[in-house]
Amino acid sequence: MSSFCDGDEVEIIGHEDGLWGSYYEAKIIKQTEKEDEFLIEYKTLIEDDKEDEITEQQKDGAKVFLQETVNVKYIRPAPPTIEVSKFKINDEVDVFDNDGWWVGRVTRVSENRNKYTGSVFTRCYVWFDSTMEEIDYQFCKLRIHQERTNGSWVKQENNKTKNKRKFVKDSSVLHQETKKIHTGMGTEVGCSSWTVEIY
Repeated sequence: MSSFCDGDEVEIIGHEDGLWGSYYEAKIIKQTEKEDEFLIEYKTLIEDDKEDEITEQQKDGAKVFLQETVNVKYIRPAPPTIEVSKFKINDEVDVFDNDGWWVGRVTRVSENRNKYTGSVFTRCYVWFDSTMEEIDYQFCKLRIHQERTNGSWVKQENNKTKNKRKFVKDSSVLHQETKKIHTGMGTEVGCSSWTVEIY
């Protein structure tokens, strides 16, 4: 019996080279002839513009989202939303970047006040084991990382033993090295546009 129904909101686990530690929002279109495969449509990934396969929608300028047949082992239900007012150092999080959610860990949190409006905005520095990089993001780009275990969602608590990186007291040195890497790639630290090819 199928665990998913047509129209279900799901996430596709990154399962190709360079996509380790990522999740992509999608919906179930239908089950294929195989019991363990589903046709899905991504919510953020767009069809490639191939000259010989341009559809009427593409001619009209409408976005055509990528559809793909995916094995059920790479599909999970969309996780529930957990509202948080702040993140702490070592929180395991997902960061929305490059059209998907990427698993990382908070290394530093900075709060800054706008001198004109007085409003406070938060930036979180996140370490990614998949690329060995620390990148800073706006608070709104993060969510608590959750894993699906025995049919239930489990929130990932602070767990220092899981972190492969030893944190330094002042991570500004690492931040400067990360900035050099991104400058060399033509991308500024803090921008939400880094390429899949680096994974």
